[in-house]
Amino acid sequence: MTSAQQQAARLLQHFSQFNHTRLTLNNGICVLNDAQGQEAAVIEVPAQSDNLLLHCQIVNLQGEERPAIYRLMLLLNFEMAAMRGCWLALDEFDNLRLCTQHPLDTLDEPGFTSLLTGYIRQVSDVRAFITQSLADSQAA
Repeated sequence: MTSAQQQAARLLQHFSQFNHTRLTLNNGICVLNDAQGQEAAVIEVPAQSDNLLLHCQIVNLQGEERPAIYRLMLLLNFEMAAMRGCWLALDEFDNLRLCTQHPLDTLDEPGFTSLLTGYIRQVSDVRAFITQSLADSQAA
């Protein structure tokens, strides 16, 4: 485990105590799920990085009308107030993911807890907006 991953593991341990749940970093990754079993956040510290990467699946886009979705993604990425430092990206499995990163050396336990809980709220807001936008575009 790298020193950055060790620091992230300590921050996760504090967050675990705060939420009364057991969370661990395995191979630099920890996945949190919400009550419905959906990803709430993937916490990742790549071996060659000193940054904390948070990402989460918003929706799977297989079979969707791509040009309209890509346009929406790019427009949303430009809405800084709505995205709050996050951006949308497409992974290799056609999952639309909400991403953000933060330097680990600037995080303490309260800062990490605040960052992670804020990110999880952002995921919920963005997921609801994108899901509704996709439903509206299919109904039109």
